[in-house]
This record gives sequence, structure tokens and C-alpha cells, in this order.
Amino acid sequence: MTPRRVNRLLPFLAMGIGILIVTACSPSMPRSPLSPAARTDRLSEAEQIAGEIMAYLIEVVLGRAGAPDKRDAWATRGRDLPLDFDMVSRRMYGPVPLRAELMVLDTNILGLSRVLYHYDPRLNLFKGTRDHDSLYPCAELMAIRLLLLRKLHRNERVSIAGLLRNSDRFAPGSRDASAAELAAMQLTATEFRFLKAIFQSEPAFLRYLRHPFIISTFRKIGVAEPDALTLSADLAATYSRFSCEPDRKKKAPPATIAIVPAMNAMFEAAPATGRIRPSDDYLKLQEQLRSDIVRRIPAGHHGPSTAQKLAFFTPDRPVTLTPENADRVIGQLCPNADFTVILLGKNVYRAMHIDPHADISPHKQRIYLDVDDVRYRQIDDDIDTIVSAILPAITAAAAAHPAS
Repeated sequence: MTPRRVNRLLPFLAMGIGILIVTACSPSMPRSPLSPAARTDRLSEAEQIAGEIMAYLIEVVLGRAGAPDKRDAWATRGRDLPLDFDMVSRRMYGPVPLRAELMVLDTNILGLSRVLYHYDPRLNLFKGTRDHDSLYPCAELMAIRLLLLRKLHRNERVSIAGLLRNSDRFAPGSRDASAAELAAMQLTATEFRFLKAIFQSEPAFLRYLRHPFIISTFRKIGVAEPDALTLSADLAATYSRFSCEPDRKKKAPPATIAIVPAMNAMFEAAPATGRIRPSDDYLKLQEQLRSDIVRRIPAGHHGPSTAQKLAFFTPDRPVTLTPENADRVIGQLCPNADFTVILLGKNVYRAMHIDPHADISPHKQRIYLDVDDVRYRQIDDDIDTIVSAILPAITAAAAAHPAS
């Protein structure tokens, strides 16, 4: 992300202030929460992606990631509120000042949140029941944050394995957990009843509790008891199945650029299969980026056909990639790429801390781009950075094969 992005924040912040004023009129609770796929234990592909994004958002709203100037507020806001789901719902559906007691009114997370709601509208306050999304996450997500915050503050852990073994205790009409079951889950009776209210309000969250990225995040931040389940989740929380497979029958290209869509809403579910596929808009944007890179390679540095031999790799679905996990995710997707372009959803970068002195070129062979910057061709400096990074490989290949 280039420094000029900072210069574009003032209009966005002004818009955010205006939004908060407009939303002072409290939305009413949706009458019938949307619950597609709540009848199966399997997450759809869109929900898998939503779970990956949610895992990172959880880190942000607990003050473990995101904009540094908001972390302290997220790490403490609402910590002393009671574990009462009705109270959480009243605040989330009430006036803005009540919500501000429960969560940080952080415009930095708006872009990331919109991508999350694209893949699962139930995670929005309006739960997909209206023709537009709320700016705010659903009450259940903020309630889960409250419980996690309480556990972290008390240096306590939850047994996710115990929760899943006793998941029938959260079903409607089920009895309360016994003392032995509470001990297995590492919950108090109050915490159990709080979780039960959350899961009954939105059953999808009990399914999300099985998501390996979410379990792995709980273990990483210290709120999940390390055990065989968390170890299994750590191993399963990978993108290796989407990795580029080199065609060994073909000669390796002089250079490979990976274009990785990260927390990007420009993908959609196929109506017939539910499989996630890139939208026409994304494919057009990706081709535009490729063309801009190829055109910028100076002809005098290589043979006339070398630019055509430049290889591009891109996964066919978005991933969750941040400065904290970039080395690992890029290593899983395309470890042999000479350079990686991370194509972020609109304004998603604001929910990250991208250190220009450590996280991007020339310190790392990668760069983060906002889709709108690519769309409106506001990335001239970034294209120069990409070309400068791959030019040595192309030049060396041209020198080794001058006739090619």
C-alpha cells in the first residue's frame, strides 16, 4: 500500500462521521432472521470463506490486530458488561451511544466487514433481511466477542473440544449443562447460558465453531485450550489445496507473478452448485492488472517475446491474507512466485497494519493493492515496483537465451 492512500482517508472519515449521525436513529430488529444452510453441519464454500475472514476480524475486535491506534480500545471496550445476550441485543439495535458501550465505532473495519457480509449476510446486524446491509455486525458476533474478552482478561481458556462434544446442550429445549459438562467445556453456568442464547439466536455460529481457521485463531490468541482438536485445526487451516501446480512438461517461465485476491468480495456463488467463482468484473480487473504489468516491462532489457513468457498465477477463490500470515499463506499458494500482488477488497487495507518498512517491497517480494486503485489505474508507482522486482529474472533469462 503506497503512502498516497493515507491522503485519501479524510473524505472517507468524513463520510464515516456522517454515517454515524444518520444511524443515530435506531434500526428495529429484523422480524425473521435469515437462516439458509442452518439445517446442515457442513459449511458452504461461501461460509468457509466467511469463516476465514471472521477469524481475522475476531483478532481485530479483540485488539490483537488491525489499526494500532484502535487496539487498546478494542481490547477493553465492554469488558465489564454482564454476559447477558438480551442486553447485547438491546445495545446493538439501540441508539449509537449504547452500541459504543459494547464495541468501538471503528470505521477502519467497514471495508473488511462488507466483504464478510457478502459471503454470509447473517453476520450483519440486518441478517440479509433488507435490501442493504447495516454498518454493524450481528449481535451474536459482538456477544461472542464479549465472552472472549472476558476470558482473555481473566486468563481463562475454553475447551472447544468440550463444547463440540456437548453441543446438544445448546439445542432449543435442552436441559442446562451439568457440573461435569461445564467442567469439560471450561465454562461457568453464566457463560454457558450466554453461549446457549447466542447459538439459539443464530445456529450458524455453532457450525462456525468447527471451522479450522476459527479454532486455530482461538488457540493462537490464547482463549482455546490447546489439545488434539486445536492441533488438528492448525494443520487444517491452510490454503495448500489451492496451490499452483507447475506443469513439468513445460519449460519454466523467466518469472512468475502471483495475483492473490484477499478478503475480496468480487466472487460469487454459482446458482446451481454453490461453488465460488470469480465475477466478470474481477476477471476484467485481473486482466487489466496483468496487461499493465506486461506493458511496463522495458523492451530494451529483453527479447521481444520474453514478456509473453511471464507467468501469472491466481487462485480461483479469495483467501484471508494479512501481513501477519503473509509468509505462510504465500508459501502455501505459490512458494516459487518471484513476486506476489495481494489484491484486497475495497478499503480492506484499513483493517490491517501494513508496515512500509517491513511488509512490502523492497523488504518483501509483495505488495498490497486496493481493487479501486487498480480499477481506476491509480497504481503507476506500484506497477513500477512490481516490474523492478521481476526485471532481474527476466533480464537473466533473456541473456541466457538471446534467441528466444
